Amino acid sequence: MRRTLAVWALLVLAAPVVAGCDDGDDPAPAGGPAATSGTDGADTGDGAAADVPEECREAFPQAFTAADLGELALLPDGFPDPPVEATLCLTAETVGGANETASYATTATAEEVLAGYEAALASYGATRDQDGLGRPIVTATAGDVVIQVTPQDGGFVLVLAG
Repeated sequence: MRRTLAVWALLVLAAPVVAGCDDGDDPAPAGGPAATSGTDGADTGDGAAADVPEECREAFPQAFTAADLGELALLPDGFPDPPVEATLCLTAETVGGANETASYATTATAEEVLAGYEAALASYGATRDQDGLGRPIVTATAGDVVIQVTPQDGGFVLVLAG
């Protein structure tokens, strides 16, 4: 118990010191973060990575590198391309790979995304449903993989759960 409290106290006391560290060499310009250069995924000066498509920057500001569907192990063979014009912005997985996501930017409406995926995933038993927050989604199943498509402002997220 004492050891836990000692470690906790050390973390609490050290946090302000670490958070306040700054070498002062690269101050952020007014209105945004400092730009970096010389590395893949370099910051463009507006907080966006250089290799992230422009279409993605507003809908998925957390995209820092180019996305690759090849990184998704749960994506079923022969899975259809998006049924609306869309740009792949971000792929991610949870620790252990039980869930994976592919996030797309699009100018299509939520209804166009849902109707398109309902038709495109018909062979996977696609149905309209609602998520836990009452938002409309399309769900389907490909073998052991559950697929969910959730529209959002400026895009949609494809979730694969295995």
